Amino acid sequence: MPHPNTPQYAELHCHSAFSLLDGASLPETLVERAHTLGYPALALTDHDELGGIVRFAQAAASVKMGGILGVELTVDVDDSQLLPALRRNSEPPAPRRTHLTLLAESREGYGNISQLVTRARMDRMRGEPAVSLDLLAQHTTGVFALTGCPRGWVPQLARSGRLRDARRALGVLSDLFPDRLAVEVWNHGLPEERKLVRRLLPLAQALGVPWVVTNNVHYA
Repeated sequence: MPHPNTPQYAELHCHSAFSLLDGASLPETLVERAHTLGYPALALTDHDELGGIVRFAQAAASVKMGGILGVELTVDVDDSQLLPALRRNSEPPAPRRTHLTLLAESREGYGNISQLVTRARMDRMRGEPAVSLDLLAQHTTGVFALTGCPRGWVPQLARSGRLRDARRALGVLSDLFPDRLAVEVWNHGLPEERKLVRRLLPLAQALGVPWVVTNNVHYA
């Protein structure tokens, strides 16, 4: 258990075995481990998937721990939205496949996340779920967003050194999720990750967007 004076930590990015070929632990096992660590809450954010939500919610309720329902959604973005107007007449860039962590704040928010997951699977080839940025924009009410893992839109741009475009992308997401967006950062002891975080934090500060630490959990 954490020291009584240690600020409480809630994990907001966590994958279960329902993230096929990626997560290693069942929702109940993740809840049990988080409860043992003294977490007041845990979010389940499987990849384009809500199949473990009921089991997760029931397990969290059984130990009186906050269960946050969410998803790590694949979003195809068009970087042409970030280009200066004079360059938009050129050949548009190919869509960029990105990840975005979404957390339900309300029943309506959960409904919007459910619709996005459904459309991600219905509108794309089997095994390649994704939504467009335009579709995402229609389903943001009641949803809190994190900029995602290093495969997120903002982190991808920042990692490649396109800091101006990363700032623009963060601005786009901030418009979609006003006062409901945070820049996600992590520390798994990887030098490249630490370098990326050093680029993300100034972006968050420049746009007045809060930042939050996650572990991007894949096993209990």
